[in-house]
Amino acid sequence: MVGLLWEIFNILKETVNRIIKFPELLLTLLGWRFTKRLKLRIVVLRDERGLPLIGNEEVTPAFDEARRILSRMAGVVVEPAGWRVVTAPHAAPKAALDVHCTDGAWRDDLGQAGDFYRSLMATTTAGTLLGYGAPLTVFIVRSISSHNGCSLGAATDYVTVEARTLKNTRRLLVHEVAHACGLWHSQRPNNLMIPKGPGEELTGWQAAVLRTSRHVTYF
Repeated sequence: MVGLLWEIFNILKETVNRIIKFPELLLTLLGWRFTKRLKLRIVVLRDERGLPLIGNEEVTPAFDEARRILSRMAGVVVEPAGWRVVTAPHAAPKAALDVHCTDGAWRDDLGQAGDFYRSLMATTTAGTLLGYGAPLTVFIVRSISSHNGCSLGAATDYVTVEARTLKNTRRLLVHEVAHACGLWHSQRPNNLMIPKGPGEELTGWQAAVLRTSRHVTYF
């Protein structure tokens, strides 16, 4: 029940923010692109034995890749939400370590996994109450059925990324972050939102949508 209320509240905040920022969306499409900011934190989960799923030094390059791509393609500076990468303070339940995507991700968020993630998310008062500048948290998990990463879009302030895949695919993290900021999959060659591949380009429309997410602000 708590998870469902948060999903509804987050979608409501996103809707209100999108309406308020609609004039900015139009201006961005016309070339208005002053620097904006996105606060991001990566949380590496611990397995049942309390061991981190991946070393912090293996995750940091993905944070730096997100910073590079979003700065170049959208004029968005990615800043640490307190810290760039942290390791969870205690072992995660299996429900949070081995998760699902698509329909299964909704069930996960409504259950033990969602409760666990919300207890470790980066938060701010303005982000929680109004959605304004809400930080995004990336949870590094052990496995995701049928996918390597997953986002529930506007419904949550977190995404999940598979540890073993992130080691070799740095782009995966920023791809999921972009989903959380309102972007859908694309079939354009070299686009960041192609599910697989090295693409990192964004169209003008994609950049405008990302920049007007509730997670992306001027201050």
